[in-house]
Amino acid sequence: MDDFEEHLAPRKVSDARPRDRGESRICFVPRTGHSLHFLALAALEAVVIISLEAAVFGIFFGTKFNSPDQLGQGIPIYLIIFIFSQVFQVLLAIDAVRAQNTIQIIGIVLFNLCCFIYSIFQFRQINDSIQVPPTSPDAATSAWLESVIKKYLIAASVIIGVCELVYCYLGARLYQEFGWRIYKKIGADPEIRNMYRWYQIFLMLLKLDIFFFLGFSIQFLVLVLHSGDVEYPLTIIALPLTCLILLLAVYAVKHESRQLIIIFFIGTAAAVAYFVFKIYRIYDPSQAGKYLYTKDFLTFFASVSLTLLILTITNGIICWMNFDKGLKAHLLRDAPTLEYSNTAGDRTMTLD
Repeated sequence: MDDFEEHLAPRKVSDARPRDRGESRICFVPRTGHSLHFLALAALEAVVIISLEAAVFGIFFGTKFNSPDQLGQGIPIYLIIFIFSQVFQVLLAIDAVRAQNTIQIIGIVLFNLCCFIYSIFQFRQINDSIQVPPTSPDAATSAWLESVIKKYLIAASVIIGVCELVYCYLGARLYQEFGWRIYKKIGADPEIRNMYRWYQIFLMLLKLDIFFFLGFSIQFLVLVLHSGDVEYPLTIIALPLTCLILLLAVYAVKHESRQLIIIFFIGTAAAVAYFVFKIYRIYDPSQAGKYLYTKDFLTFFASVSLTLLILTITNGIICWMNFDKGLKAHLLRDAPTLEYSNTAGDRTMTLD
């Protein structure tokens, strides 16, 4: 009788599902100490670096060294991109911890390393842009700027470098913790787990592709092109199209659409050709004047973008070869769900 009454008793909607399905629900609360420390580190680094970069921006922007015919013409843009890189990194960290994505944790470690390299480029570029001959009437201003700005820039590089070491430690701990989630979600089948790992790498590369492509395009539009150039409207049109193609790839791989993945390959092949051409143009002697003050940063972004695109295509081919091997069922079955509570009835409803 008790068993019969228990069977008829009202149950929460979420209880009708297997317990392991609940692992895929959206959760914004860190579940472990290492997760909390990882998010805190990302947030703290962002606050400190953004403050330092904003201070440099405020000091440098009002000086004559910011004029269009000076080496420092692009410094404000570089500072703004650096600030947004920190915001982007925090968003990556939140998403990685929320999804317990080991691959994205590794991606954040590598992205922070790129930020460290970028900070060194930035230090050299700004330092060179404020140098004047000792006899120049701006010598006193230059010396003051150098003494003030150099401290901020060195501090930024050191902080990012130290954070990189801590990221490596926390990343190793989270890699072990999150590995258990993958085991529960995908199962013990090594082939399925390996395919899922390639899928996660693919998603991580797409996110980095978008950031570095946008970073390069913004610099190219603002610092190199003019409104009358043929490439100006083409670059503006290419921005949303490229982002759309990259987002399309997520759907194509998750739903194993061969037609859409081919469109993605064509688009990324064109992007590879574009960046190869741009790197060639940057170092073309006939274009030396056009890239005189922007060569280093454009080369950095173009080279990283090109490398990421090649890795993305390679990884996309691997994911394509894994179509129809069983991963699709796991990805669609474990799509994130949204859970909310009805306080009046203390009931929980799960939305797929």
